[in-house]
Amino acid sequence: MTPSPVPSGAVRVLLVEDDRVQQLLVSTLLEREGCLVDIAEDGHEALVLWQEHHHTLVLTDCRMPRMDGYAFTRALRALPGGASVRVVGMSADTDDRPRALAAGMEALLDKPLSAEVVARVLRRG
Repeated sequence: MTPSPVPSGAVRVLLVEDDRVQQLLVSTLLEREGCLVDIAEDGHEALVLWQEHHHTLVLTDCRMPRMDGYAFTRALRALPGGASVRVVGMSADTDDRPRALAAGMEALLDKPLSAEVVARVLRRG
């Protein structure tokens, strides 16, 4: 599959989320900020998409079936170029924070995300 062109100045973001409602919410917030969003339903799909497009920012749910956000982040970090990717976790459970940071995520955001939080994450990048 040929990657779709990224508009000049747009950030291509990989959203890793198994819940359809959260996919719609977060992708809409990102697109409003001018991002091009690719969506994966688990860590396995995310690794394939990242290897195709080399996203500079990944937002990942921590708890997913098959491959969760923790295992995905560790696997991504082991890939060539994966150490420089910004990976931000998302969870409804703040107890996930230490585990997210230990897996290599730079931060953990509380779900549901707001437009302000998404804008702040993008400004940091």
